[in-house]
Amino acid sequence: MKISLLTCVCFLFNITAFSQKFSASLDIQMSVPQGEYKTLNPDAGIGGRGNFFYRPQKNIPVKVGLELGMQVKGSTHQYFSSYYDNYRVTASNNIFSLMFAARFQQEKEGKIKPFLDAIAGWNVFYSTVNIEQLTFFSPYDASYSNSSKARWAFTYGAAAGIDVPLNKRDDIGLELKCAYLFGSDTDYLTDPKIANDGQVYFREARSTTDMIIPQIGVRISIR
Repeated sequence: MKISLLTCVCFLFNITAFSQKFSASLDIQMSVPQGEYKTLNPDAGIGGRGNFFYRPQKNIPVKVGLELGMQVKGSTHQYFSSYYDNYRVTASNNIFSLMFAARFQQEKEGKIKPFLDAIAGWNVFYSTVNIEQLTFFSPYDASYSNSSKARWAFTYGAAAGIDVPLNKRDDIGLELKCAYLFGSDTDYLTDPKIANDGQVYFREARSTTDMIIPQIGVRISIR
């Protein structure tokens, strides 16, 4: 019985110590195009971004992790009516982000904890068209959706930010950061237009895909 109890205590201790190495945040992001990307596609992107970090050693101020993001650029919509039904046609340009990150941050007590992130990964550019039919029972009933071929662009850069604890245990914090990411050349669609007959048109462009991404969100640490 004593051995079993001791085993359970050690197991719970290991779980607690292991879980303290993890943190995650969910942010609101806005991407601001830079360079030739701004010339060809100046629309700012709006969306969400989340990151997950793991600290291998408590006495080393380095975390490694993963970032996932989704943003919408240049969205437009238009309503159409027929003898029997009403429709809404929506067209948008989108970017999905998959990034690997290393964060340099001292684990110290204090109200403000600065950090630096080194980031590298991919942005995936694609566009979507949705046709929704208005019904009697529900405002919208998706009846058709289509996406363009995804275009990948390698991206890398750095971010600087601050973490502001929101409670004494530091389980929750406010995260503010801004990243500058250099993006490789890729093809993408921009300027969605919807004609009076419901046809959707995009303009195709190619350029580097540099962008500045300010973010604000909430950080949670597992204790």
